[in-house]
Parts: sequence; structure tokens; C-alpha cells
Amino acid sequence: MNELPDDIYAQIQSLSERGNIAMDAGQPEEAIGYWQEALKLLPQPEAQWDAALWLHASIGDAQRALGDLPAALSSFRQAEKSADGYAHPFVQIGLGSTLYDLDEKEAATEHLLRAYMMEGADIFQPDGAVYLQHLKGQGLI
Repeated sequence: MNELPDDIYAQIQSLSERGNIAMDAGQPEEAIGYWQEALKLLPQPEAQWDAALWLHASIGDAQRALGDLPAALSSFRQAEKSADGYAHPFVQIGLGSTLYDLDEKEAATEHLLRAYMMEGADIFQPDGAVYLQHLKGQGLI
């Protein structure tokens, strides 16, 4: 896979960090803005870059924090299509938990199980006990 030019990578890193700081400060809307700005810097096709994976996943996480589950689902799906997103546990737990919360429990099961298989029960901490219980209730773990 190609590497981003150093100047673009540095700008994306800076915007990403500003987004992380905003998110940690309880300002998910501001965080989303920084991450969306960083996405615009990626050369096309965007999905080829690892940065697209973590930026879309971060946006999805912030959208979940805002309670915008349909938007979060869309962002996590973009993350899954980026780089190796299908094999990333944070993306899988994001997809699974969002689908579950949208009452699409059957669709959620596959993603939750993938996350569990990659990271074990720890990925469900601190707030994911309901999703872990779902897998247990299905007899999958």
C-alpha cells in the first residue's frame, strides 16, 4: 500500500489529534468537524488509506455519542470499506453495537462476534455488557 506524502500525513495527524482532544472534552460535534476536514485531505480513492478507516470510525463513535445512530452506522460502514476495516475490532464493535441499538439484532450478531473473536470480552468494556450478553444469549460464546 502506498504511503501518504509527509505533509498531508502531518496535517491529518494534527487534525485527528485536535478531534481526539475535542472528543475527550465532551465536544463530539467539534471533533467530527476536525475529522471530516482531515478526510478531505486524503487522495482519492479515499478508502485505500488507513487514515480513512480510523477517521470514519472516530466519526461514527462521535455520532453514537450524539445519539445519531443512522449516521454512525453509515460512518462505521465507510470505515469497514476502508483499508482493512473489515478486520478491525473497533470497527466491528461499532457496527455491531450500532446495529443492535437500531434494533437490528440479527445483523448485529455477526459484527459483535467478529469483535469478540478478535479481542475477547475486553472489547466490550466499559459500556458493552448488553452486547456481550446478546452473544451469550445466542449461545455463541
